[in-house]
Amino acid sequence: MKNIVVIDPISSGYNFIEDIIRRGYNPVVVESFESRSEMTAELYSVFEYLHHRPEILYECEDYGDTVSLVKKYDPILVIAGSETGVVLATRLASSLDLPGNPVENIDMMTKKDAMHEALHQAGIRYIHGQKVHSVEEGMKYCRDNGYTCAVVKPLHSAGSQGVFLCDNLDEVENAIKTLLSIKDLFDKDIEEVLIQERIFGTEYIVNTLSCNGKHRLNTVLRYKKEKTPEGGYIYNNTEFLDKLEPGHMDLIEYAFSVADAIGYLYGEIHGEYMIDDKGPVLIEVNCRPMGGSMPGEFQDMVTGQHETDSILDCYLDPVKFEKDSKKPYRLLRKGYLKMIIVPKELEVYDHPVCEIAKQLRSTYKISVGNQGDIKYYPKTRDLETSGGIIFLVHDDIKILQSDLELLENAEKKFFDLLLTDGTSRRLIPDPSGSSSVSAVSLMKDYDCHGATLIVCDESTDIEGCQVVTCDTIDDAYKGFDNVITLFGRSLTKMSESDCLRLMFEVMDKVRQGGRVIIPKCTYEYLSYGRKGAEELMAIKGLVLEAPSPYMENCVVGTSVRI
Repeated sequence: MKNIVVIDPISSGYNFIEDIIRRGYNPVVVESFESRSEMTAELYSVFEYLHHRPEILYECEDYGDTVSLVKKYDPILVIAGSETGVVLATRLASSLDLPGNPVENIDMMTKKDAMHEALHQAGIRYIHGQKVHSVEEGMKYCRDNGYTCAVVKPLHSAGSQGVFLCDNLDEVENAIKTLLSIKDLFDKDIEEVLIQERIFGTEYIVNTLSCNGKHRLNTVLRYKKEKTPEGGYIYNNTEFLDKLEPGHMDLIEYAFSVADAIGYLYGEIHGEYMIDDKGPVLIEVNCRPMGGSMPGEFQDMVTGQHETDSILDCYLDPVKFEKDSKKPYRLLRKGYLKMIIVPKELEVYDHPVCEIAKQLRSTYKISVGNQGDIKYYPKTRDLETSGGIIFLVHDDIKILQSDLELLENAEKKFFDLLLTDGTSRRLIPDPSGSSSVSAVSLMKDYDCHGATLIVCDESTDIEGCQVVTCDTIDDAYKGFDNVITLFGRSLTKMSESDCLRLMFEVMDKVRQGGRVIIPKCTYEYLSYGRKGAEELMAIKGLVLEAPSPYMENCVVGTSVRI
């Protein structure tokens, strides 16, 4: 079986492994020096979920030794699986006389200053900028060019890592100082940074594919980003555009001209662009698959194909590449990637977001730490420091957007329902001082007729309804007209995830058109109290009912979801 070598197949590049096997070839992984930091652990954790585990080689200190090592496998291709693999994959493909991109174009493919200079030389729009080695040099450049705001970034980065959007010259100065004191994506000291003019507009991703210098469109996505108080640029969500809009024709044609300008021949350009009142302009090219650790199956559901498989067409099947280039741009479904924005440094003890995501109708997969793991999360400052990604896809755009809004609301107002350090649970009252309420009086006050379920801390008999405890909730089948929660003490020993799981299981018991009633004796034991109960009902799809002036301290929701 012939071999295909993949350099650093991490993030979405891990999909190459099974794609190569499905094509009838054998994948061989090379781990580069550039990836031997935190990303090494990701490489191995991803491989645990693959159906096939590939052989792994390691880049040698001497490049000639690496060439000899790879040559023994007589590969038909050497391709990059991520940003860290671009340089080595390009060099090896050239040294082994395999299809690939010119070695002399590596700087244009990887360095932000060089790629914009290539556009300049090609006579197409580019962002003006300059490399600087000190704060003084950077401030002089801004003053000489009349900049009152600017973008400051490393020459090498990905996922907005180290990118500062500066609104004034004080922020520019601080950004330069910060970058010159840290390491870049490849764990190297940053000795020079790029200062660019600030472009204001809407940011897009255009993923293009190239086969022997011919280009075609793959996918178009739109970013929603937020600026941090520190000047960073963080991802909120990324939207797959299911149809092209006015202005996108110019964007796509411009993306093809960018590929020509950097002399790109084979593979994918994951390009990031801005559209302002002057039209499209490149932010940066990334000559590898789009990141986000997107499962191939998720991409297939949204677009009908996935990137790594389409990249292999560029090398192995030019006929299919040509046929696909003539197809109209159509996606099968709407899709989003929701990135979790961590508001501060946290030592997380629980990941209840997994329980939240299970309730959303558009959730395909959630990528966060395992439930029960204790994990440190830095404050989100770029894509690499997000708290995880939730993959959303659905045929109904209204459902998908509703789910996205629910996640964004929880993220901003109820973050402990996503990732928790346990502080919200410490505010739970002492069980001995908890309020109590009579099930009979509640049933009377809320005029409960038909099948009624009472969930209590302790088993008891109440005439005219079924009574269960938190431990025996499975004894109750679905289909109740009324579900009343009268438990609270049971929640004190539960983790946030277990608490949410129980609350959602209780809500599951109500029939369409029925009501869930949560009195204070239960919601005071929930994170965020009454508002937390309201949020859980909203996530479950229950419609909140207005409180009655005669019946206070209850949260009531009606099931209307079909």
